[in-house]
Amino acid sequence: MRRAAGELEGAILAVLGVHGAMAVSEVRAELDQGLAHTTVMTGLVRLSKKGLLTRARRGRSYVYELAAPAETIPALKAALRMHTALDSKAARAEILANFVATLDSRDEETLRSLLAASESKDPS
Repeated sequence: MRRAAGELEGAILAVLGVHGAMAVSEVRAELDQGLAHTTVMTGLVRLSKKGLLTRARRGRSYVYELAAPAETIPALKAALRMHTALDSKAARAEILANFVATLDSRDEETLRSLLAASESKDPS
């Protein structure tokens, strides 16, 4: 039976959010859905390529862990989608202008504050 889009990735993120760094076999055991090792490994590799997981060598294999605290993963996913949209289009300024035009006044103020804080940290 075919899973809904993103179901495996969501389950993997949930497991790693609870248990921390894990190898493919450990994640597979926690998912307990009769999944093939290669299916779980593919999901982990894809999530690491998306920037949601990090991976590090442990012996002959890798361990995977969330790239950010579990509670910030939804925000990280949204930020990565925005980066993908900006990287795939030539009209970056238009994309950003359209995004800003849809913000309400509270979100606009939040964005201004974040940009000001970012500028104050920039040493250049």
